[in-house]
Amino acid sequence: MMHTTKQQGVALITALLVVSLATMLAVALVKHLYFDIRRTENILRLDQAQLFNKNAVEFGMVLISRDWELNNKFDSLEDIQTFNDYAIAISFEGPPVSLELTDMQSCFNLNNLSKNNTELARYRSQYIKLLIQLKVDPGLHNTLSDSLIDWLDVDSITETQGAEFDYYIGLEKPYRSANTLMTSPSELRLVKGYTDKVIEQIKDYICVLPEIKTAININTANSIMIESVEGLQGHGDTLVQYRDGHTDINEIEPADDAEPETNPFETLADFKKYVTDVLQVKNFDASGLQEFSEYFLMQSRTKLGTGNVKLFSIIYRDNSNGETELIQQTSGAL
Repeated sequence: MMHTTKQQGVALITALLVVSLATMLAVALVKHLYFDIRRTENILRLDQAQLFNKNAVEFGMVLISRDWELNNKFDSLEDIQTFNDYAIAISFEGPPVSLELTDMQSCFNLNNLSKNNTELARYRSQYIKLLIQLKVDPGLHNTLSDSLIDWLDVDSITETQGAEFDYYIGLEKPYRSANTLMTSPSELRLVKGYTDKVIEQIKDYICVLPEIKTAININTANSIMIESVEGLQGHGDTLVQYRDGHTDINEIEPADDAEPETNPFETLADFKKYVTDVLQVKNFDASGLQEFSEYFLMQSRTKLGTGNVKLFSIIYRDNSNGETELIQQTSGAL
C-alpha cells in the first residue's frame, strides 16, 4: 500500500511538471506571436508611409514643373512660399502627409570647391567671405577651404593648410579621403578642421549639389549669402529689402497689414543694373549668379500611427523645358 502511494505521488509531480512546462511554452509562444504581429504591423506601416511619401514627391515634382509652365522663368521666395501653401492646402486620403520645398541654390554648393571647377579661385574667395559673415574663427578659414579642396580632388597634392590621404590614415581611427564630389553635407564631419562647432555655424548656408560651378539664385539667397559675393559686401540688407519688400527676410507681414511689394529680379541684367545704378558698385561681375533655380530640396513627412517617417528628395528641374528629375533620395536625414 505504501509503495503504491509513493508511485502515485511521483506521477502527480510529473503531471504538474508537464503542465508547468506546457504553460511556460504556451506563454512564450503567445509572447513571440505578439511581437511578430507588432513587428509585421510596423513593417506594413513603414511601407505604407514610404509609399505615401513617394507619392507626395511625385505630386510635388508635377507642381514644380507646372510652376515653370504657368509662371515665369525666374524663381523667388514668393514662388517657394506659394508651392508650400498649395501643398498644405491639398488633402491626401489616408494618413497626414506634409510637403515642404526649399531652394537649394540659395546656399553655397560645397562641390564648387572642386579643382575641376575652372573658377575655383572665385568660389574659394566667396566661401571664405561666407565664413567671415558667419563669424567662424578666422584662424580656421584657410584650413577649412584647403582641406575641403583636398577632400574633393583626385590628386595627392596637399593644399597649404589642407589634408590628403597621409593625414587621415594617421588618425587614431584612420580612413581614406573621398577624392570625389560630396553626396551629403554630413561628410564634413570627416574633413580636417570641421568640428561640431564649425558645422553648427555654417550648416544653414551650405548644401551639396551633384555638379560643380552652380550659381546662386539672387531672388532666394538671404543677405548673408548675398554679401559673400564679390562687390556686394555691405549691401545684403538693402538688396533683400528691395527684393522682398521688407528689411527682415523672415518678417512676412508688414505693419499696416498690406502685402509687401516684392521686386524679384526677372533677369540677371536687371540685377546688375540695380547693383550698378542704385548701389553704385562699379565694374560689378555677376558671374556665379542667376535669377532662377534648378535644384530643390523636397521634404515629405507621413505620420502613421505613432511614427513620423521623413523622406528627403533632391529634385532637378531643367530651366530650358521645365522637366523634373529625381536626383537623390534619402530617409531619416539628408
